[in-house]
Amino acid sequence: MLKDKLFINISQKYSCILYNHKDGPELLTLSPSNISYTLDENQRLNDITCSATCSPVQCTYEWRKSEGGAVSSSGVLSLGTLERGEAGTYTCTASNPGSAATTSSQQIAILVRCKFLHS
Repeated sequence: MLKDKLFINISQKYSCILYNHKDGPELLTLSPSNISYTLDENQRLNDITCSATCSPVQCTYEWRKSEGGAVSSSGVLSLGTLERGEAGTYTCTASNPGSAATTSSQQIAILVRCKFLHS
């Protein structure tokens, strides 16, 4: 009788289901997709949104300025009305908290023209 059960179990087809699969971040996108902005001082920079796909949990995000460190812990870079000190390059990093995997965007260059230098 044991021999029959063993034979039946071996001859059946099995499916492998992967539990605890952690995926991403993938498909990192920026909206708008511009990588360079030139604006006058005191002009408003529209928000730049970084998004990616992570599984099974949502991605976390961090925007960093190359010369100064973290500027946002969300997927949105919201500088608003620009000041000279905000000129520089910024990068968004998406992380998957389940796997510790990360991916980063292209650098975004923001140039702020001083008002008194041009008329």
